[in-house]
Amino acid sequence: MAHSEHNRPKGTGIILIAIGILIFFLAPKFFKQDLIGGLSAIIIGFVSGGIGFYIAFLKKRV
Repeated sequence: MAHSEHNRPKGTGIILIAIGILIFFLAPKFFKQDLIGGLSAIIIGFVSGGIGFYIAFLKKRV
């Protein structure tokens, strides 16, 4: 397709990075109340930020 790059939705990676940051900042509140919930919030924030970073920056280089 001629303009497939132009028609692609943009900003998905940045949104995932922002969600990961918010979850990562809110994780200590969960960590004080529940050890497993806080640890899972840290992991989920890290994973969503990593996926967002891959989509936003690394996928374009490959």
